[in-house]
Amino acid sequence: MGRGAVLVAVAYAGLLLLGALGLRALEGSPGTPRNPGTPNASEWDLATALLFVTTLLTTVGYGSVAPLSAGGRAFCAAYAAVGVPATMLTLTAAVGRLTGPLVDRPRLYLQARWGYSRRGAARAHCLATAGLVLGGLVLLPAAGFYLAEGDWTYLDAVYFCVISLCTIGLGDLVPAERPGHPLRQLYQIAVAAYLLLGLVGVLLLAQAFRRLAELHGVAGVSPPAAGAGEGAALLEGARDGLKAVRGRGAVNG
Repeated sequence: MGRGAVLVAVAYAGLLLLGALGLRALEGSPGTPRNPGTPNASEWDLATALLFVTTLLTTVGYGSVAPLSAGGRAFCAAYAAVGVPATMLTLTAAVGRLTGPLVDRPRLYLQARWGYSRRGAARAHCLATAGLVLGGLVLLPAAGFYLAEGDWTYLDAVYFCVISLCTIGLGDLVPAERPGHPLRQLYQIAVAAYLLLGLVGVLLLAQAFRRLAELHGVAGVSPPAAGAGEGAALLEGARDGLKAVRGRGAVNG
């Protein structure tokens, strides 16, 4: 990871922490109005605020917790106006750095090592990426939510993961809402991290599908320009390396 990427990650973490501390200060004061019908409305601890700002900036927005004071709502509106574009830029930068090693290089490896055509490699990579996203970001985390929540079925947990990673956030299922939940604050922080990492995974899957659409000439999707020469060079280098290895094997035999 380059220095620039580390700085972006630290800056974004600071933005999340700033929002959580601000809302905790505004909504956690004794004079803040409360809505008894809203789960956790009276529990604006740091973990609750951190999960809230994460759902706010990623536009998931479950709606189970919301600022009720005038100051909290004003802060939330200003924070979202700055934070949502910053989140989009941060996720875009993260996906841009990961597209090469996780999207382009595997396709080139399939072409060089296994003789796939460009379209065949793109199709195989898309299927593999979709399987990894489904297993690693939906089915496996759903098992964790199922065990952690207690009153969710596994289908509920899968539904929650899909709805969350699609940034729909209906709010009918919200984690860490059960009273007396053990390690609730740590659980909320883990959910916030899951949302951010999950969105990166979904965007990488979208990039894989975009590469596939480019190779099939789908209207409205422009073919890669800047990275085409680099990709071709990488592919040729991989082929030359394989030829050299095969040549040495033939001489030794």
